[in-house]
Amino acid sequence: MDVAYIASIGLPVHCTLPERKVQPAEQEGTGRASVAKPALAPPSSKEDSIAVHGCSQKQHTAGHSQSASKALYMDATYVFQCSAILTSSKVSEDGQALLVELSRTVFHPQGGGQPADIGRLVADGLPSLDVVFASKDKVDPGVLWHECRGDFQPWLGKEGVEVVCNVDEPRRRLHARLHSAGHLLDVAMMALGFRWKPGKGYHFPDGPYVEYLPSQDGRQLDVKDAKAKELVMQELASKMKELVDKKVATNIEFVDGVRMIAMDGVSCGCGGTHVEHSGEIGEVSIKKIQAKQGNIRVSYAVA
Repeated sequence: MDVAYIASIGLPVHCTLPERKVQPAEQEGTGRASVAKPALAPPSSKEDSIAVHGCSQKQHTAGHSQSASKALYMDATYVFQCSAILTSSKVSEDGQALLVELSRTVFHPQGGGQPADIGRLVADGLPSLDVVFASKDKVDPGVLWHECRGDFQPWLGKEGVEVVCNVDEPRRRLHARLHSAGHLLDVAMMALGFRWKPGKGYHFPDGPYVEYLPSQDGRQLDVKDAKAKELVMQELASKMKELVDKKVATNIEFVDGVRMIAMDGVSCGCGGTHVEHSGEIGEVSIKKIQAKQGNIRVSYAVA
């Protein structure tokens, strides 16, 4: 398992659905590769962090990264602490933060429709730093930068020092629940007879949703019909409750070097953090179904 490479892509490549084979199609500039923000501040709008949720994406080739931070979050969502070696650092352009690269990390970078983890870095003899953002390098996506605030001057020139990473546990757990709920929504849509292709996904706390590309196959929905939409929303809410109560396992496997997340037979390439089973998601409510530029957006929330 080449975790460093998988971390460097951390992106959806294809989605396989029961009884229907989805053919891969290359799509430049619209997937997670293009939206994982390498900037030093969180995106200013939701659209900046939208991902292709379970859609076809051109597969990256291995070996493109000469330097990579081992991404421990790819193997275990509930690992909240690790030790690492500080491999490089630099002061941000505005001079307000220290950007730190580590040999390995538990911090999930912003991208793939999921927010960045936050937390702290601690090292003997140095003041602790608050990690306020994490992002992949714009040139080399195998490198993950931790944006750190605090008294960082003593950290300058400390390459090689051992660091302890501490992720904000409640925030990580919430992100995993939100992201897994989006994947479970795909399962529910299939179970209700829809054969829509999952497209954009936004798994942030402030209004998560999944957008679907309508298909002529399977069940149809006229989004202009308010009563029809209300009925589907009720059915989705009921099916999601059933799936949550069922405690559907989240299975992680690697297919041709791509990390796949499968729930109840619906499998998508994904680099995010996820719950171990659907029972950990909690209550899911369906907030809205609406048309968006030819797609159908299903908004949801977790309690």
